[in-house]
Amino acid sequence: MKNIKLLDCTLRDGGSINNFIFGSEALIEIYQSLNDAKIDMIELGFIDNNTINDVNSTKKPSNSHFDELKIHNKHCKTYAMIDFSKYDDNNFNITKRKNLDGIRLMFKKEQLNDAIYFAKKIKELDYEISLNPVSITRYTKEEFIDLINKANKLEPQFFYMVDTYGLMNEIETLEYFNLLEKHLNKNIQIGYHVHDNLQLAFKNAIEIINQKTTREIIIDCSLFGMGKRAGNIKTEDIANFLNKNFKKNYDISILEKIIQNKIKPLKSTYEWGFSQIHYIAGKNKCHSDYVTYLNKEKNISLDEIDQLLKVFDEDKRLSFDAEYANLIARNFTK
Repeated sequence: MKNIKLLDCTLRDGGSINNFIFGSEALIEIYQSLNDAKIDMIELGFIDNNTINDVNSTKKPSNSHFDELKIHNKHCKTYAMIDFSKYDDNNFNITKRKNLDGIRLMFKKEQLNDAIYFAKKIKELDYEISLNPVSITRYTKEEFIDLINKANKLEPQFFYMVDTYGLMNEIETLEYFNLLEKHLNKNIQIGYHVHDNLQLAFKNAIEIINQKTTREIIIDCSLFGMGKRAGNIKTEDIANFLNKNFKKNYDISILEKIIQNKIKPLKSTYEWGFSQIHYIAGKNKCHSDYVTYLNKEKNISLDEIDQLLKVFDEDKRLSFDAEYANLIARNFTK
């Protein structure tokens, strides 16, 4: 039977909701609970060397601050993310692997070559490496294969399908998966990270899980779906599915308890999850900020925005540009 693993990213992707401030006790309690629930892999936060250390935050200036986070009876693997567009490579401060098992590198299409070189430096420090290219729908088939070939030379532990804006349906998701299955070195595992703009995140994950492959498959998820904009696959849902269908042994009761005590209270202050705004953006394959901006700043109704997005230039859709949005809005209101 293929090996499916879960990586919980509540403390990193979920941190985009509360500016990464969970509180020192709460972040350890979340970490401990995920470990005790037998979640395989936990992403503890961001490494950002432009920030200062704050014990209440899951955004840390170096790997050493994550090495200091201690829990009892640790058996999970732990990772931190680097957003290559925000990390100052001139002040490279990653030290040799200690308690943190791996580093996940998030990079934009135009940063590919520099990001691969950066990943090599991290790999030399004995970390497991995960390549997480932002928004794979920005790559043509040929560009995606080129990316895969460059990844093969690096030989990271993981290569991720990242559907940043939750744009893909089942057919599109499997097209990218099949390209990876065909071209990616067999010793590299495939990960899947998706946001739930179209409410297809869970369904698409199941489609990937059900594919015939000998690779290890990693599914990213978060407690109660906590994550940027439309949020992520819910850890409790995918864990329950794998318990019932793949003989996994995740402790759902522990997940439910930490959700009730630490995650649901955040929902009363912060907003995440499915909404019409994210849905309209997703089905038009656009950045959600366009919908929010045109609706709130330009007072254009959502049904009108739905039509308006259809005339957006392809190369503008996935990178929010307020000037471009203003231009489109002016033409719309003439």
